[in-house]
Amino acid sequence: MDQTAYDALIARLEKRARERPALYTASVAAVALLGFLILGVAIGFSFLLIGGFAGLVVLLTKFGGAGAAVLLAKLGKALFLLLIPAWLMLRSTWTMLTTRFPAPEGRELTRAEAPALFARLDDMRTRMQGPRFHHVLLTDEMNAAVVQHPRFGLLGGHRNYLILGLPLLQVLSPEEAMAVVAHEYGHLAGQHGRFGAFIYRLRNAWGQMQDMASGWTDAGSRLVAKLFHWYAPFFNAYTFVLARQNEYEADRSSAELVGPGPAANALTRFNIASRFQQAEFWPGVHRSIRTEPVPPVACSQLFASAWRERLLPEQQREFLTQALDRVTDHSDTHPALADRLRALGVDPAQVAPPAPAGETAADAWFGSNLLALQAALDTEWSQAVAPQWQERHAYLQGQLARLAELRALAERSEEHEWELIRVTEEMEPETDLLPLLEALLARNPKHASALYTRGRVRLDRGEETGIADLEKVMQLDPEATLPACNLIYGFLAERDEARAETYRQRWIARNDFEERLRAELDTFDPKTAKLAASDLGAEAHAGFLAVLRDHPKGIKRAWLLRRLIDTDPEARAYVLAIETTMWTGESGAQKIVETLAAIPLPEAVHIVPLSLSAFAKTRKQIKKLKLEPLYP
Repeated sequence: MDQTAYDALIARLEKRARERPALYTASVAAVALLGFLILGVAIGFSFLLIGGFAGLVVLLTKFGGAGAAVLLAKLGKALFLLLIPAWLMLRSTWTMLTTRFPAPEGRELTRAEAPALFARLDDMRTRMQGPRFHHVLLTDEMNAAVVQHPRFGLLGGHRNYLILGLPLLQVLSPEEAMAVVAHEYGHLAGQHGRFGAFIYRLRNAWGQMQDMASGWTDAGSRLVAKLFHWYAPFFNAYTFVLARQNEYEADRSSAELVGPGPAANALTRFNIASRFQQAEFWPGVHRSIRTEPVPPVACSQLFASAWRERLLPEQQREFLTQALDRVTDHSDTHPALADRLRALGVDPAQVAPPAPAGETAADAWFGSNLLALQAALDTEWSQAVAPQWQERHAYLQGQLARLAELRALAERSEEHEWELIRVTEEMEPETDLLPLLEALLARNPKHASALYTRGRVRLDRGEETGIADLEKVMQLDPEATLPACNLIYGFLAERDEARAETYRQRWIARNDFEERLRAELDTFDPKTAKLAASDLGAEAHAGFLAVLRDHPKGIKRAWLLRRLIDTDPEARAYVLAIETTMWTGESGAQKIVETLAAIPLPEAVHIVPLSLSAFAKTRKQIKKLKLEPLYP
């Protein structure tokens, strides 16, 4: 299902939920049940194949007489080929039902370390009549979450985790922090009803299983994954509306616990702090990599200081405006800030940045233990990022030296000019690139990368002439369509909504095309694949030939062919078809394919073992083309 169809389905379901809520709820229940039915059918079909195989063996052994062994020998190979995918399907389906997902990570907090926090949690649990937390974790993220961790996949066995981000607690007051915790706890406590809480848990579990299924490669598992990938968009769309409603219910739960004022302030301050961290704090830390060979050892304290001292009033207003301007869409079940404030009875037009929190939740809840907890998180973060930090520091030092070399050149080639632009932008982002870009484009008006960069720079300056640059880039290189349309849409979104929409539609059309192309390139269906003579050069052919000559025995002949791609006739895809010797067998041919696939080859190819019956049509195409084998 493409994005346009997905958005349209959600829009219809939103209308149904408003006009006929009972019918919508029944639809969600039916779609949720369908997911379990799909898994049940997969398990039942697998048991049927395996049971049928076992039953046939028993019947032939008991009643087949002398001919049973002969018949089993004739049928055994075919039955075994059916049995393997059946077993893999059964194993994969059972894995989806029972797999142990990784538990949330963080620094475990105890009552002794944070008695004030646990007292507030006990009070919240009593007032909201919800389950207890099995674990309370502290992390270094600007976030808070309540996670029901399913120990046995869809079969349940949940453990309840409260995850608190220290940066969030460093900016919110205790009441504001409790508003955030109460919002998350509302999902767990089922404040929006048992059915809503069940769907909330189910969405999380299915999401984790979708990620897991995407890595399956064998035939039986791929069948289950294919069923699930067909089902997942419908499940996500049907439950999206309910999940959005649940967010509003969770906000009301937090307002009931601490009051609408702290709840609204928490939402507002969180949005400001998130933008400050991403736009100001982390970029400053990353800039220090250039001069500092090791990461800072007190990152959380640096953030707390930056929040108190570097966040200017005009920045707060700017960040708040950005948050209030965001429109609720279908990319996230969380509504936009303005809609959440209205639901709490607060007029977004009257909202101002909250006054400084005074005592923060971190101070109030951790007291004298705060410094030790900060140090523990900082040490863990510093050790985790140290290797990448040091590698990046060495790279940036090398780039500084390269920048000096490029500037010292008496004459620069076109390649040197483009490299100078790239390195200058990376190392000196405050430098005006337009003079360098203009010089390069005067030399080569069709330099696509320079045109793209000039278009981006012009749009960043508010100059509409950047659109013309990006249009030229899309003509020169259609693969630049997605990033170019994204830039133009971002520029026009607040200036000309109708024109912005045309670029959004172009982005969607191109994205759909690329997904179809990627799917065709990534798969080889011997029933539909069209082959032609390879158009690779002599060097590539020689490289493949060298690999085949070095390969162990078992390959009789091999052909290098081009695949014709229906989605894009200009696309290039290649096939290495191998014919194995008589005594190699199908399992031996598969091992040869796996061995070749692990070797770096001159070009990406699908390796096809012609001895397998599935590739009979491929053999016929090669014979019809009358191509000489590449090997021997």
